[in-house]
Amino acid sequence: MKQYLIILSFVGVLSAQNSSFNSFDVVIYPEYYFEGIMAEVDAEVKENKFPLTLRMNIPTSSDSVFFVSGASSNDTNVKTLSILKEGKSSYIEVNVEESKFRLFIFYDLMKNKDERSGLFELKLNHSIDDAHLIIQEPLVAENFTFSEKDFESFQDQHSLNFRRIHLNNYKANTSKRISFGYRNPTGNISINLLQTRLSNDESINSAPQVSSSINPPVRHKLPIWQPLLILSVVSVLVGWMFSVQLKNEKAGVETNRESGKFCTHCGNPVQSKNKFCANCGGKL
Repeated sequence: MKQYLIILSFVGVLSAQNSSFNSFDVVIYPEYYFEGIMAEVDAEVKENKFPLTLRMNIPTSSDSVFFVSGASSNDTNVKTLSILKEGKSSYIEVNVEESKFRLFIFYDLMKNKDERSGLFELKLNHSIDDAHLIIQEPLVAENFTFSEKDFESFQDQHSLNFRRIHLNNYKANTSKRISFGYRNPTGNISINLLQTRLSNDESINSAPQVSSSINPPVRHKLPIWQPLLILSVVSVLVGWMFSVQLKNEKAGVETNRESGKFCTHCGNPVQSKNKFCANCGGKL
């Protein structure tokens, strides 16, 4: 019996050494910010696992993936990842150079009139000691169902419901799929209902926060480099058009003066048929 326990402990130590992450959480937000699904991956890499190349499967309907490296908003680096294809699968690949990072994956929600359904498959090329898959029940949802029977339920301070499952000793390149379904007869999204709720209670912050007694899904600001880039381009174009207009006007003034269409006394424009300036009365 003692030898058996020693072998189990040794196997446990080897498994922990193979894990590439201190933590790895995936939070699914159906119809929260928009009419589709956002999956947020929040992970921390072990120091002895660098350099780390992460290859991770994503839903085939994904239209954009953002990678955010860094521990805080002051030192974060945001970049858009290319969505790669292999057969019927979609995936991303990125070199992780800092211990903490986040992924934001945006993909479609399956809809049939009022019915909604979705899924997420966790599959990546590294082992994890203890991963978590968390799903937020939309405020707009009726009759919410979840594929997993063994899960934890909790609420944040705004009474938003979450369901969480634990994946102990996840092995690299294995697959874990979860699915969910519900009805949304209003066709609305959760953020609109939450903003209405918060507007009626000034003591509550506008961003959802989970109580500190659990490991919560954390709200992060979405990347804003795209609108800023567009604004910069527009500003440059407006400035260029304004400078061209000024050059044209200046050229027109010089041409008019050379052709005698301006008063030689006050500089105001005059018609060529006039003998006196209408502004100063000077003889032309």
